[in-house]
Amino acid sequence: MISVVIPTCDRTESLARCLDPLGNAEEIIVSDDGITPATCQLIWARFPKVKWIQGLRRGPAANRNHGACHAIGEWLAFLDDDCIPDEKWLDEIARVTPASEVVEGKTVCFGRTNHPLEEIVENVTGDLLWSCNLAIRRDVFEQLGGFDEDFLEAGGEDLEFAWRIKQMKLRVSYAPEAVVYHPARRLPVSRWVRRTFQSRWHLLYGLKTAKTDRVTQDRTGCATLGQIIYLLRSTARALLYRERTQFVQRVFRLGLTWALLPVLVPYLLYWEITFKKQINSK
Repeated sequence: MISVVIPTCDRTESLARCLDPLGNAEEIIVSDDGITPATCQLIWARFPKVKWIQGLRRGPAANRNHGACHAIGEWLAFLDDDCIPDEKWLDEIARVTPASEVVEGKTVCFGRTNHPLEEIVENVTGDLLWSCNLAIRRDVFEQLGGFDEDFLEAGGEDLEFAWRIKQMKLRVSYAPEAVVYHPARRLPVSRWVRRTFQSRWHLLYGLKTAKTDRVTQDRTGCATLGQIIYLLRSTARALLYRERTQFVQRVFRLGLTWALLPVLVPYLLYWEITFKKQINSK
């Protein structure tokens, strides 16, 4: 049995589109971090077989864990509320579960216009282990300890969970026919500015995983310096190779980060000190 777990927060329209194709699911759990009754009312009115539970309002990592705690299936299949699963999605996951401990599906973006402010979420080759399209055996999920609830916003908890999966050398299968569709969205500049400052969660990821010289931390042990080095490398790679996909979006985000860097560096240094204290106190 596969239990589908969907964390949500005040996105009733996209949640309805997510739930519509899941008629063959044996169990669907929606963990709701919203502050209005709209999601609960939607489920009672249109999706009576779906189990609604009130979330903990401590971010998406805690919301996923909370939903998983109420599941009874041997497998947990995680979806995000802004994704639309293909009608064969769950069948394709079930098809490869016997030989796997983790199953990763394909995430395809649709409706893109190549606008600089457009958000594109896509995973067509696997090996990213994003929670918008990920299934894991329940006992393995419990052994891993679930998603790290120190991540209070989206932006690092997927990376950290994927890192632990790879560290444990679990049997991971990529199921390209298990497709979910993620719509392209045009976000205002203010939202992209906020996203830039959410990079503090990538900082926490680097500190927790003790990465060196690659993603968010360098050999000096200063995660903020590692972020700057990563920004330099990303900028050079984007300008030199000019990838065909998402080039305009990457250049915009990199330019915004460089413009905010004088404020971003002290901000990240503050959070690095805070996170190190938090980690050392455990």
